[in-house]
Amino acid sequence: MGLLDLSALTDVVSTRGQRRDEDVGDVISRLRDDDALEVPIELTDLDLWANYMNDDLYEMDVKVREFLKRTRYQRQAKGGYKTTASVVFAWIYGRRPSAGDGSVCRILHELLRYYCTSYTGPTTFQGKKVQCVYCFSKFSGNSKRPYSLRLRMEEAKDGDKVFKPGPGHDADKRSHGRRADRKDG
Repeated sequence: MGLLDLSALTDVVSTRGQRRDEDVGDVISRLRDDDALEVPIELTDLDLWANYMNDDLYEMDVKVREFLKRTRYQRQAKGGYKTTASVVFAWIYGRRPSAGDGSVCRILHELLRYYCTSYTGPTTFQGKKVQCVYCFSKFSGNSKRPYSLRLRMEEAKDGDKVFKPGPGHDADKRSHGRRADRKDG
């Protein structure tokens, strides 16, 4: 048997690395100079990028905003509304949350904490122990911007500051209720 001539393959492999470096530099310069690919500088923040790319957060934010629209009349007629994440989960999915729904419930808690007027710690709600009760005033959640950055960008009008944090975005909404063992309680 004769030996295979590998000289052509060696030439291609040895020059391939050089071409690849040149191609990468060319691609980077093309992307920098392309005006159609303008990415806002704010999206370079990892937290904002994670918020923007999170499909579960986007879908859940749409559902929670729909829930708030559907309960608007009840909140206004009764002067407020109290709920838990499991009740909202059951309204969205038509079933009780199970152990496998932990990631969805974590996102749901985050969204409800964002849209609510105040929330409590562990307590009872309708005779059952719950982790958290979210309280909504008559008008809470009606005009608040979406939590999901992608949804916020979809609903934004020209001139809106999408990346600017809203008023009271970092305020503590936790209510601590009356306690008999406190001096002021």
